[in-house]
Amino acid sequence: MLAYGFSTSRPAQQRPLAPAARTLHAAPSIAPDPGRAFRRAAPAPAPALPATLAATFRRSAHLPPRLREALALACDDRRAIRTVEKLAAAAGCDRRTLWTHWKQSVGRNSRLRLQDFLHWVLLLRAAQRKTASRPWSEVAEEIGIHPHTLGRLARQLTGSSLRELSPRAHVTLAQTFETRILPQVLDPPAG
Repeated sequence: MLAYGFSTSRPAQQRPLAPAARTLHAAPSIAPDPGRAFRRAAPAPAPALPATLAATFRRSAHLPPRLREALALACDDRRAIRTVEKLAAAAGCDRRTLWTHWKQSVGRNSRLRLQDFLHWVLLLRAAQRKTASRPWSEVAEEIGIHPHTLGRLARQLTGSSLRELSPRAHVTLAQTFETRILPQVLDPPAG
């Protein structure tokens, strides 16, 4: 468990199936492949972000109230917020209001943009859902973005392609998010 509540292990339903278990679900060669339907019927994945992160944002007194609420809403997997515009709509304001608050409270001392923060959240969600048996394209579809967009985000944020990300990508990304990204948002600016 990391400082902000990230777990470094995957829940059992997210671990890749053992080779023997995979063969139980293999379809006979004459039947259509039920693999995709089976994967879609699998239980919902564990949250990509710690449940306490939204509350942490809401308690961050150095952030303006509207931005605190928006960041907390971005942590909610059920909302599927992918853009600053949708984040602003969920928070009940204009995207320019969020950008202004972000620049005044986070952006003064950081090159991290609000959309970069959202992209990290998307990449963490994707990495949490990825297993050895699920292609990145299916994961991207599930979180509501194009596979090329997911690949572009991975390259921009990590310097690695999706293919280069390790099987433990979520753990690695969560550690990077916690050590490099969250402090820029959660730690009050000096001075």
